[in-house]
Amino acid sequence: MLNTEQRPLSPLVQAAGGVAIVTLIFAVVIAALLSVSLYRYAVTDPLQAAELERLKAQYLTAPTDTQLAERIEAMDVQLRRQQFARLYFLQHGTALLIIDLAVFVASAVLCTRTWRTPALPDSSPDRKAEQIRHALQVRTAVTVAAVAIGAAGLYLAQRPTVPTTDGNTKPELPATTIQSPSFATYEQMMAQWPSFRGADGSGVCRFENIPDDWDGATGRNILWKSPIPLPGHNSPIVWGDRIFLSGATETAQQVYCYDLASGQLLWTGEVIVTPDAARDDMHIMEDTGYAAPTMVTDGIRAAAIFAGGDIACFTVAGQKLWQRHLGVPESAYGYAASLAAFEKNIIVQYDVTYDTQDSRLIALDWQTGKTAWQTARPVPNSWTSPTVVPIAQTHQLLTSGSPWVIAYDPRSGRELYRADCLSGDVAPTQILADGKIIAIEPYNNIVAIRTDAAKGDVTQTHLAWRKAGNIPDICSPISDNTLVWTLATDGTLTAFDVADGTTVYTQSLNAEVQASPCLVGEVLYILTVRGTMILAKTGRQYEEIKRLELGEKCYASPAFAAGRIVIRGVENLYCIGALGL
Repeated sequence: MLNTEQRPLSPLVQAAGGVAIVTLIFAVVIAALLSVSLYRYAVTDPLQAAELERLKAQYLTAPTDTQLAERIEAMDVQLRRQQFARLYFLQHGTALLIIDLAVFVASAVLCTRTWRTPALPDSSPDRKAEQIRHALQVRTAVTVAAVAIGAAGLYLAQRPTVPTTDGNTKPELPATTIQSPSFATYEQMMAQWPSFRGADGSGVCRFENIPDDWDGATGRNILWKSPIPLPGHNSPIVWGDRIFLSGATETAQQVYCYDLASGQLLWTGEVIVTPDAARDDMHIMEDTGYAAPTMVTDGIRAAAIFAGGDIACFTVAGQKLWQRHLGVPESAYGYAASLAAFEKNIIVQYDVTYDTQDSRLIALDWQTGKTAWQTARPVPNSWTSPTVVPIAQTHQLLTSGSPWVIAYDPRSGRELYRADCLSGDVAPTQILADGKIIAIEPYNNIVAIRTDAAKGDVTQTHLAWRKAGNIPDICSPISDNTLVWTLATDGTLTAFDVADGTTVYTQSLNAEVQASPCLVGEVLYILTVRGTMILAKTGRQYEEIKRLELGEKCYASPAFAAGRIVIRGVENLYCIGALGL
């Protein structure tokens, strides 16, 4: 006699039922977390962004408020991290929800098609009950474990953090997660050391507690020393707790990020050497090398350019965003112009031809690398760097290249004015001092150009003065807005009066120098090729304070942070500062 009860569920159906229950619960959890994340992204984050903009506007009225600046920087970093993390979770959480629902539907369909089967002879009631009870226990355990593990994973996935890396390990956050990042304001750039000789290219350090005593032999005040994998004469740059610099050979190009506190190499970014037949004709002097241009950062990303015309951008966490090849430069010594930045664009001065045919000024979007604007430049190849400076309540992009000093609008690339005042192979970068552009004609002259009401060709109207002397061919000038100092490669230091160009004094330092001088308060910091830092007082007479030995050759200009000096030697990176600062 047949039993009218249904046959026990097969293991396949039981498994399908368990999976359906687990995926349904999982879908509810994912949907709830997605809703919370979407609400925060659409409602909470914009409110915080509005508060950040209010603080930025407040800072413009009180630019010396360091506490407010630190609060803005911390809030900006936190907000960006939250937005990146939420976007990451929204993208991957949505994909996970779709996959989960697909599995749920498949399991449900399998259950409904095989739920009932023909009746069979009765089996032992005790055995049947035991099987059902065992199946329920297993299913419950699987469900609880799956929900717990899934919820924990989702919680970790939506945490607003940016992963860090060490060595050559790549960060886990993919580059595509950064959808609409902000950019640093000029005021934020000025509060860091983000490019060659600082944000404005002046070489003037505005940080406090800069060390003035160390010794490389004994290690006194040398906080750390870290090896640099590949050579390069570019200067380190610093933003917050991170240091960036690059290195290259004929076959390899790399970007490095070090921790300011410990000197640990956090990550290495590879920049592919673009195959180009023109590389065979490049003329790269040993003094220039394949990685002479200094990098630039906005605290969100960092970009580097190399001698062969390859430029690449990484997030500060080490994710490669993009790489472009601008063409192999034609250069008698090797390409050396450092990068600058203004708001959402990287600025590239690409004076790369023996005539005036192909030189140009290029603005590349920080996030995508796409060309924002491009302006032809009527100059042959030069080795100067572009600088963005505040003039007349706005900003101007200054450049030098034979025979012109030219100012541009950094937002559009539109030329504002020019002066015909240079000749030869121009390498020292111009500075702004007391409202005048100070430019260098190597070996021959130092020139001052007034910027007030400058428009068009100002050669006949705005040349304030021109002075001959032992003029440098590499080092850029430095000024305290009263005097301007030039430093020749043979160590001749000359002081000129900014007002009229009068020679104030000339002093031989008896040292070879290629790094540009820096100014800390009322003290000149002059780094020699030997690795000796000469400290001298500003003033109308030369007065040397002391000489400090590092113990390694140095060609790159120093970088600064609060209480710290960062110096690149030919093989190692050094951080100098008093312990406890």
